[in-house]
Amino acid sequence: MRLYHLIFLLGLLAPLNAADAFFERLFRTSLDLPPSEQTERARPIFERAQEAQAAGNQRSALRQYRRIWRRLPASDYTAEATYNYATLRYERREWIKAYDSYQRVLAYHPGFPHFNRIVHRQFDIALRVAEGENTRFLLIFPYRALNRAAGYFAGVVNNAPYHDLAPLALMNMALIYQYQGQTMEAIDALDWMINEYPTSLLASDAYLTLAETFSELVDGPEYDQGATREAMSYFEDFLILYSEHEGVAQAEEGLREMEEVFARSKLVIGQFYFRYRGWYDAAEVFFNETITTAPDSEAADTARDYLARIEERREQAEQARSDGDRQQERNFLQRLLRRG
Repeated sequence: MRLYHLIFLLGLLAPLNAADAFFERLFRTSLDLPPSEQTERARPIFERAQEAQAAGNQRSALRQYRRIWRRLPASDYTAEATYNYATLRYERREWIKAYDSYQRVLAYHPGFPHFNRIVHRQFDIALRVAEGENTRFLLIFPYRALNRAAGYFAGVVNNAPYHDLAPLALMNMALIYQYQGQTMEAIDALDWMINEYPTSLLASDAYLTLAETFSELVDGPEYDQGATREAMSYFEDFLILYSEHEGVAQAEEGLREMEEVFARSKLVIGQFYFRYRGWYDAAEVFFNETITTAPDSEAADTARDYLARIEERREQAEQARSDGDRQQERNFLQRLLRRG
């Protein structure tokens, strides 16, 4: 390669190398610096941010705080800078950025002293997002970001499973899923609630809501009765555990309806064996289960009628066998007489 070719090539590469150096200086995070040096660099930035915040210049304060937690993550000021950044976003009702920034504090600075305040703020943000406050689609159309709110409530539970707000967050999740028609997700949230927080004041409502949610999945006596059995089980648990609750009458009515459906499902099977198979022993088993499940129901009355018909047919069959035996005996005697 000739000399002027080499000089030309170096001339082309020089701007690229300069650009690389520039962007490296611009976007570097100083992760290679020891925490003490990062702290020294962060101190004046943090002080400028506080001054801007005190003066009401929120935009400048946000830039300075963001600069600390992005480029100097190991400094002694990073946790408080991130918290202040999140708080400013919260005050500006920028819920997504506020929640994510509070989450950054909990994730990277678990020993931060304002833990309870952060949990309360995240719970409040979830409520506001669920209500559609200052939440817009494409920055124009207001809407209720229910899925995002449910995720935020789940985050509260995961961040603070022993906090007093955790059961309430799960209940709100369940209500959101019910409102959206996401029944299985609602069941999961309610089940999580009663298993992890059985002594919560909301546990009784969770039992009743769970029972009613399963009852909504029941399609009728001709279909699978898994949801019916689950609903009956939760209604029964509720009535046993919370006999003084104001929802007892509601639970008793729900249990009665589910028992009626379950009893009728047994009746349907018994009718099948009776009508199409003529297998009275099997039909009798299911008719008796119908009566045992809901003795005062219409299905039980129908089952009793079928049991009476089975008994009548058995008596007829026994009479027929008896008549047949007597006829055989007469025929035998007649043959003996003819031989004699």
